[in-house]
Amino acid sequence: MFLRVTIPLIFALGVFGEARACAGFDDGARYAFSASVEARRVIVIDMEEQSLASEIRLDLAPDLVVASDVLKILIIAHRSAQKLTLIDLRDSDLPQIEYPLVITPDYIDVSPIGETVAILDRGRGVLEIHAIKRRDILLHVTGISSSADLTFSADGSSVYWVDDKTGGLNSVDLWSKRNFLQIAEPGQQLSAMSRTADGLLGFVSNADSGDVYVINLRGFDLIATLRVAPNPGRPWGTADGRYMFIPDGSQNTISAISTADLRHRYTVKVDDRPLSIHSGWLDTVIAVVGASGSVVMLDVESGRVLASHRLSDHPREGIVTSDSKTLAVPVANSGEFVFLNMRTQSMGTVLQGLPYDLGEASMAISNNLCH
Repeated sequence: MFLRVTIPLIFALGVFGEARACAGFDDGARYAFSASVEARRVIVIDMEEQSLASEIRLDLAPDLVVASDVLKILIIAHRSAQKLTLIDLRDSDLPQIEYPLVITPDYIDVSPIGETVAILDRGRGVLEIHAIKRRDILLHVTGISSSADLTFSADGSSVYWVDDKTGGLNSVDLWSKRNFLQIAEPGQQLSAMSRTADGLLGFVSNADSGDVYVINLRGFDLIATLRVAPNPGRPWGTADGRYMFIPDGSQNTISAISTADLRHRYTVKVDDRPLSIHSGWLDTVIAVVGASGSVVMLDVESGRVLASHRLSDHPREGIVTSDSKTLAVPVANSGEFVFLNMRTQSMGTVLQGLPYDLGEASMAISNNLCH
């Protein structure tokens, strides 16, 4: 089935036609976006100037926000209304275009090629891949059972998801070919899959068994099971693909696994439960953002602690710029957007006065590549 959405020509040309003369926010490596549900707006952050660039007011609450550098648009999901809002980032007026759906966008993600968007309706168990520019549904799959996020293949042709009920890893490609790989006992708690930057290896954590499964994505087979910690979370990888880091929320540690030989390198204690792990400064430093507001910076090779900082409140996951220099973290309950220098491992600008319910930061081009 294909869904076609008719959009007035003046708006279609504005979003997908020739670039407009007036400057916008279409530099995917410069601008970050964070949504406020209560304020019904999207905050635009200039990562280069470390400043507030703009605020986009919306008619509907923005549940999820992603950006496409190829299409130069911001894509906002509205669950209750079953629709997306598309915003032309090339135009400083930021015109908004309604994109209706027939499913609920509980989760959305832009593919690595930037032209397609995965939309998951968890309640109905439906996955759709939309070619936004053509207004086509390229893929409609039913029977999807997953509480974790989806993961695109490196070329955007396949989508992966785990199923706790079956203990399996699933995939489907744009030609509707499906694969299933049993990796755990049915009913065990599996993390979403994280892949290496080259798309060859996938890593899935099992919170019940303390294992990490390594999957050869080319052949779709299990090649290693690694025992790491009692309660491992979703793996986080370096952008150069050399390491996967496994957080353990029960012991407040992270474990480093080399992707070259699939061996454990070290385990390091951090200040509190790891929320996210970010590689930066040419992938020589990682920043571990803790759930209660700590940021611990470590040397990638040795695990040595380089610096430790404390945020004012509970953070969101954050994001690292594509030049690997800057980590930006929205802070919930305080209306702050905090910048940290990955090269010097120091605190930078703290933007204040923003909405108190800021969501995760999103950029079209960043150093966050493994998810």
